[in-house]
Amino acid sequence: MSDTLHIATRKGLFTIRRNGSSWAIDDVAFLGMNITMSLADPRDGSWFAAIDHGHFGTHLHRSRDQGKSWDEIAVPQYPEGETVPQRMPDWETIKTKPAALSEIWSLETGAPDQPGKLWCGTIPGGLFVSEDSGNSWRLNTALWNQPSRENWFGGGKDDPGLHSIFVDPRDPQHVTISISCGGVWQTHDGGESWACTSDGLRAEYMPPDQAYEPTVQDPHRLAACQADPDHQWIQHHNGIFRSTDGGNHWQEITGVDPSVFGLAVAAHPTDPQTAWFVPAVKDECRVPV
Repeated sequence: MSDTLHIATRKGLFTIRRNGSSWAIDDVAFLGMNITMSLADPRDGSWFAAIDHGHFGTHLHRSRDQGKSWDEIAVPQYPEGETVPQRMPDWETIKTKPAALSEIWSLETGAPDQPGKLWCGTIPGGLFVSEDSGNSWRLNTALWNQPSRENWFGGGKDDPGLHSIFVDPRDPQHVTISISCGGVWQTHDGGESWACTSDGLRAEYMPPDQAYEPTVQDPHRLAACQADPDHQWIQHHNGIFRSTDGGNHWQEITGVDPSVFGLAVAAHPTDPQTAWFVPAVKDECRVPV
């Protein structure tokens, strides 16, 4: 069991360490800053912290000495000329705007035998990959160029957000991602091609005839059991869903009290039948029930 926890907050990155049977705050990095994502790389011990500086944009920092010092590194950049749909305020008339990094919403490492490889999910819905521990990034164009991307839209954010990345521990070429609102996608060739695997997810905010449309689903978070990756869980905008076939098909879990809305899920690392959720109140007042 790890003796260190990272808690990314709007007021800094808190490092909490175990002290016997209790835990204590050991350090606070970037005090007062909005940390949108943190990552501890078990392969080489590097720590990463993504910061939303508001008017001054998104920045990414890396520590090679477990938080004693931090260096600013590159952030993903959308190629010039790329655009995203601009649906607001008129949903029926879809205009476009330049694609620009709004937020780093997920970070994940590659496999143990892929040193330096990182995956990064962003708002507005792009997936980036680094082969040099974040010194440089490239956009995964196979996902970005999906024709259905024009159907993706923002949930709690103005633009789509790629928030969950799961690298199959049995096969690092198999990567599953989820997008709010864009559904679940999988690659079996390291990102060269992608397939939408949202079958069974249901979006009650859509007209009834579009409730099961795969590319408009709003998974808030996806998690998988490390010991049995075929068992995966989703906290959706309007439900809790489970898959037992590696995320290819999903079943809605009904009869859940006190709420099926939430923003978090954590899968048990060894027991595929267990996951944890945080039921919340929707939509305007997003607090725990």
